[in-house]
Amino acid sequence: MTEEDMNKQENDINSAPEKSKTNIFIRNARNDFLYGLFVILPSIATIGILIFMIDLISGPVSVLFGQKIPTIASFFITLVFITTIGMAARNILGKALLSYFENIMNKIPIINTVYKSTKQILTAFSFKKKGLLSAVLVEYPRKGTWALGFITKEQVSGLIDIYGKDHSKDKCSLFVPTTPNPTSGYYIYVDKKDIIKLALSIEESVKVLMSAGVVAPDSNNVPLENQK
Repeated sequence: MTEEDMNKQENDINSAPEKSKTNIFIRNARNDFLYGLFVILPSIATIGILIFMIDLISGPVSVLFGQKIPTIASFFITLVFITTIGMAARNILGKALLSYFENIMNKIPIINTVYKSTKQILTAFSFKKKGLLSAVLVEYPRKGTWALGFITKEQVSGLIDIYGKDHSKDKCSLFVPTTPNPTSGYYIYVDKKDIIKLALSIEESVKVLMSAGVVAPDSNNVPLENQK
C-alpha cells in the first residue's frame, strides 16, 4: 500500500463521524418536521373548515348587499336570520307558514323533486330523529370484508322484475358511506339476515368514518340493554 493510499484511508476514517452527524441531523430534522406537521394539520383543517362555513353562511347577505358589508358582519346577520327562522318555525303561525311554503314548493315541477329529496336526506341524518337511521355492519363489497353502513329503510317495496316477481321481501336499503367523506357512498339492497345492527349512534359512526377508524367509538355510550 502506497503512502497516498494510506493518507486517503485515514481521511475517510476521519470524515466518517462528520457524515454520521450530518445523517443524524437530517433524520432528526425530518422527524421533527413530520411530527410538527401532524400536530398542526388538525388546526389548519379546523381553521379552513371554519373559514369555509363563514363564507358559506355569509354568502347570501353578501350577494344581496354586495361587498359593502364586511364578511364577519354578513356572517352574524345570516346567523340571526337563520335563528329567527328556526324560532318562527316552532310556533303555530310559523308552522302554518312553513306548511304553506312547502305546498308551493311541492307543486313546482323539477323543483319539488329536489326539495323533497333534500328534505328527506336532511331529516334522515338529523341527530334529533335517531330512529330514521341505524348503524350496521354489512359484508360489502365482497364476502369477508365488512363495511359500516346505515339502514335508510327497514321495509322496501317496488322491487318488481319484468316478470312480476317481487324481490322486496325481507330486504332493507342501506347507505354505505365512503371515507373520509361520509356524504358520498353507495345505495344498496341487502337481505336483513345479512346485516349486523350496531349499538352506535349516528354521531359516533360519522366520527369513525371521517377518521378512517382512527377515532374508536366510545363503549361507554352503548345502551345498557345492548351490553353483555
